[in-house]
Amino acid sequence: MNKWVTIQLDDGTNLQVNVTSADFNYATGFLTRQSYNSLVCNGTAIQNSQQAEVCKGQWVQLVLPNHISLSFYLTHYDDQMVGGSLHSPELLGLSNRVTSVQC
Repeated sequence: MNKWVTIQLDDGTNLQVNVTSADFNYATGFLTRQSYNSLVCNGTAIQNSQQAEVCKGQWVQLVLPNHISLSFYLTHYDDQMVGGSLHSPELLGLSNRVTSVQC
């Protein structure tokens, strides 16, 4: 934890993440902007910091490059990364798709 790692999925999707805490309910940390396609808040894709500010402290949809959509509690948004929490059960559902983890 507290280190940037690259997680590769079986379809070639690469996720660069920094997990700051995790338990049976949530995994909290950061995800680089290159690791996802979009964040959708109230049906609209977040395009800038002003839109993200309105959605902070809410559950949004995090859409990965492979079109998998995850519920994401948004707490941080900038040009480099987003921060927040994911439901651990949703992440466990992806665990069988992980082919490698690199620190």
